[in-house]
Amino acid sequence: MQRYYIDKIGISKVNLTTAFDFLINAITNKKYGYVCVTNSRTVYISNHEEEYCAIQNGSLLTVPDGMPLVWIAHNQGVDEVGKTSGKDLMDAIFSVSKEKGYSHYFYGSSQNSLDSLKKNLLAKYPGLDIKALVSPPFQPLEEFDIEGLAKGVNALAPTFFWCGLGAPKQERIMALLQPHLENTISVGVGLAFEYFAGTVKRAPAWMHKNGFEWVYRLSKQPERITYKSMKTLFSILIPLAKSYFQPKKH
Repeated sequence: MQRYYIDKIGISKVNLTTAFDFLINAITNKKYGYVCVTNSRTVYISNHEEEYCAIQNGSLLTVPDGMPLVWIAHNQGVDEVGKTSGKDLMDAIFSVSKEKGYSHYFYGSSQNSLDSLKKNLLAKYPGLDIKALVSPPFQPLEEFDIEGLAKGVNALAPTFFWCGLGAPKQERIMALLQPHLENTISVGVGLAFEYFAGTVKRAPAWMHKNGFEWVYRLSKQPERITYKSMKTLFSILIPLAKSYFQPKKH
């Protein structure tokens, strides 16, 4: 899949429909890998951390979850790009899973959230094949037993390994795990577990469309509003704005 670049990071030229089709074809053709769901924050991290950027650029797909990334693509003349969130991609996959025989492994979040996630998913998608729901301990990256995790995943052979540890940890975990997996695609979906569990409400559609989802998130989680977070936010938005307002390519 071709990519467009925001400085050093390459974002796949996809929208929700083309990303979904790509993954369906990848499963059919047994082309496995990990998928990064990228937003303005992870673009910023990628352009400041070489190792993390290599993980994003080495993915099967790196999809644009954020309107600023879409606007920049359109400004570069890549008009086919559309917002592709983890939650929407999961819904698209779940909707065909029973028909296609896809199965799922959920890794991340708290056990209470996973219990609610399972209940809500089975109500919305009856017959969804859930192989496992695992809430790992909160620990540094180097303390994860990657080989043990891979052995457990391979024993269950899920079609999808959904990783909800949050960025940038989930991408680092997937990059370590994926080489050990045999028949599974890994996807890092961050807060999507909480959306499905109902523990966090998603922003209204108009906020998604206009690039204000981050405002809604901060309003619902005011404890995250710190000097450091606001400084980082503006460090992200200013370069993105500069890129957006450059003359559009044709």
